[in-house]
Amino acid sequence: MAILYDAYGRPVRTQDLAREHAAPSLTGIRTIWHETAAAGLTPQRLASLLREASEGDHQSYLTLAEEMEERDLHYACELGKRKLAVSRLPVTVEAFSDEKKDIELADAVRSLVARPGFRGMVKDCLDALGKGLSAVEIIWSRGSRWLPERYLWRDPRFFQTDRVSQSEIRLRDEADLSDGFPLAPYKFIVHAPKIKSGIPIRGGLARLAAWAFMCKGYTVKDWIAFAEVFGMPIRMGKYGPSATPEEKDILRAAVANLGSDAAAIMPESMTIDFAEASKSSGSSNFFKLLADYLDDQLSKGILGQTASSSGTPGKLGDEKLQAEVREDIRDDDAEQLEETLNRDLVRPFIDLNFGPQENYPVLQLRAPDAEDVAALVDALDKLVPLGLKVEQSVIRDKLGLPDPDEKAKPEDLLGQPPAAIPPKGGNETAPNRVALNQEDSGATGQAVIDTFISSFSADDLQGEIKTVLMPIITGLQETGDYAAAMEKLVEAYPAINTESLQDVLTRALFVAEIMGRLDAGR
Repeated sequence: MAILYDAYGRPVRTQDLAREHAAPSLTGIRTIWHETAAAGLTPQRLASLLREASEGDHQSYLTLAEEMEERDLHYACELGKRKLAVSRLPVTVEAFSDEKKDIELADAVRSLVARPGFRGMVKDCLDALGKGLSAVEIIWSRGSRWLPERYLWRDPRFFQTDRVSQSEIRLRDEADLSDGFPLAPYKFIVHAPKIKSGIPIRGGLARLAAWAFMCKGYTVKDWIAFAEVFGMPIRMGKYGPSATPEEKDILRAAVANLGSDAAAIMPESMTIDFAEASKSSGSSNFFKLLADYLDDQLSKGILGQTASSSGTPGKLGDEKLQAEVREDIRDDDAEQLEETLNRDLVRPFIDLNFGPQENYPVLQLRAPDAEDVAALVDALDKLVPLGLKVEQSVIRDKLGLPDPDEKAKPEDLLGQPPAAIPPKGGNETAPNRVALNQEDSGATGQAVIDTFISSFSADDLQGEIKTVLMPIITGLQETGDYAAAMEKLVEAYPAINTESLQDVLTRALFVAEIMGRLDAGR
């Protein structure tokens, strides 16, 4: 087998395709154990780990990005919406052309997409939306074809970027702690979406949401502390001036037990008053308003809008307009993921099984366009007779209809062309008419013309004309006077049958029209 090269010109070692390159371990640099970054997060610590990530040390930042999805319900929900908007899109494969070879390659990729694990791999690639990068290792198997046996999501903390451009994703390894190893060709699907311009690690949504996450953590913690103090009425015990220390201890225990057990005993001479919390708590809605504000900012940063999370139904300019913004974001995410899959999965699969190609099939993640079927059919009904040429496959795709089976019988198919106008003699076996805009050979066009010409003859036309003109001819022969002949014609006109002559002339004009169109198209 000839040496293969990936999209970056690196040689492919097929003997390494079936083994794992980025497996985790209990110890070493790709360990499964990581210290927490979200616990006790302070503004100083957050600023420090974001700066470290920008300088090439991504470990703490990626740990924080992982924990944000586990700790913040709103962030996890909104980021999940953005991922699912792409992962649930229909997957289609387009052949480069209609040539047999290109169709064969497209069919092979369709079988690849239909294999188990593909949808899960797509979701794993979308993990890059939050963290800025995602890597999925392909474990290939060799049978009659090279096929992905497994798609393994790899922890992004197992990777690093080069020191110069900070854009090339490299594998961390003890053998080179500084620069790591280049990723083996055809082994990894690496997705680094361009949410913003710059190095990949600064483009993740987690970096954008980190400050709101930290502030919300402070807000919720203060809110809980507030609830602990003011969530229950303040209990004040009163004792008389002659109370002994023992009696004071009894009152103190009674006040404490009211907070935990809601029950207490004390002497009759003592009293406990309850002060309403609202009178001493200030604005109890402050923390909720702040938390809701931070959640709205997260929604705007992730989805580009707040309508799908906290919009007001029926509000003018809210639901419909903001949903369109989210569709733009979804389509952009899908197109970038298409590029990654076509580069890191489709091309390796084709090269390994069919050899390098000049042109490759294209995998697409596209939402189907809403088609106005009634308007489309009405436009075709009006424009096709005027000469508009439309491929049947295009119309079937718009209507969501599959191509008909080549082995299907004609009587099993809808939409047979209407039969041609039968000849005057009542012959019902005339062939079907051909659409005026259909590309056809000269032989077929001539056959259609011959069919219509054969429906009448010059003798038929002459006979019909003679029938109409006979009263005039007879009048002239009998009288020899033009005026007298016209009087006889007026008297005979109600009895003259002109329908046959009209029929012959109509067919003659129709044939002339067809001949003119065919001549114009040559």
